[in-house]
Amino acid sequence: LGFWLGNGAGLTTAFTAAVAVLIIACPCALGLATPTALMVGTGRGAQLGILIKGPEVLESTRRVDTVVLDKTGTVTTGRMTLLAVHPVAGTNESEVLRLAGALEHASEHPIARAVADGALEKLGTLPAPDDFANVPGLGVQGVVDGHAVLVGRERLLEEWEMKPSAGLGRAREAAEAAGRTAVLVAWDGEARAVLEIADAVKETSPEAVRRLRALGLRPFLLTGDNEAVARSVAHEVGIAPEDIVPEVLPQEKVEVIKRLQAEGRSVAMVGDGVNDAAALAQADLGLAMGTGTDAAIEAGDLTLVRGDLRVAADAIRLARRTLGTIRTNLFWAFAYNVAALPLAAAGLLNPMIAGAAMAFSSVFVVGNSLRLRTFRAG
Repeated sequence: LGFWLGNGAGLTTAFTAAVAVLIIACPCALGLATPTALMVGTGRGAQLGILIKGPEVLESTRRVDTVVLDKTGTVTTGRMTLLAVHPVAGTNESEVLRLAGALEHASEHPIARAVADGALEKLGTLPAPDDFANVPGLGVQGVVDGHAVLVGRERLLEEWEMKPSAGLGRAREAAEAAGRTAVLVAWDGEARAVLEIADAVKETSPEAVRRLRALGLRPFLLTGDNEAVARSVAHEVGIAPEDIVPEVLPQEKVEVIKRLQAEGRSVAMVGDGVNDAAALAQADLGLAMGTGTDAAIEAGDLTLVRGDLRVAADAIRLARRTLGTIRTNLFWAFAYNVAALPLAAAGLLNPMIAGAAMAFSSVFVVGNSLRLRTFRAG
């Protein structure tokens, strides 16, 4: 207004130019650019079973180039099944199941549930254990009917200076060679049996891995199981042998994530258990399966309500598309003002046309954001 009046233009011309500038400079589209896209994107995600914690998550999805998949409960069903019992000579199978099942019945781990369920199915009832203790990543220990019982990995028995017999060693190796989990049972200072347990791969996991690769991500398989089991699962879902990380203790999962990050990778982690919470928090992007524990869900940036690994790929696609929509909205809002402000300041833009154009700018931003409603899974 001052510029035009100072240059001898009439009051009407000066006032018209000033009003046009005010209208064009109004940051309506700029203010709508981010919240509308976030609102529509998170709403569509909720419909598909994807909960996005906040806007900073979107930027993380753009950068990630590596995805670490926890095996149990994520790639596999997490519903382990007791397949066989191999007791040493002189030991009764029912006795093995009674003592091991009683101890494992006090644990929530999927392998423990398989042993307990298998024992209950064959015996009907189990005694209650005393002095139960969970040894993270190794197994459980306690007292059952006066017997000091250990159930878990060979490293647990080694801590108590027990060594399995040659027969049990062969049974363990045969089980692991077949891609099964071998659990050792010992009581009263002696290794007594090997239990064979298997966890089925989810039907959708191979397709999920293919989708993650299509997004430019390199998948790694992380598991506490031995290498044979890890290789069997990796082969089934399409993960390269060099990209498996077997025999990882819960506290070591964070170190695996840090090691990958130290290599210059931006890492996404998908997990569902309490043992995954620290790794999910350490990762650049944490995706927690909603079928898992509260600790894992709290630590994740994205929560996948369904226990389907394909949703992880959908979540990353949706987040990236939402981020792209925000950028398009911001570009339109900035470009519009940059192009129209000089016209308004030069007195070449009628306020009515400026008002209509500004309204269209806001409508465009909202309409562009609403396109996220058409996002489809898969």
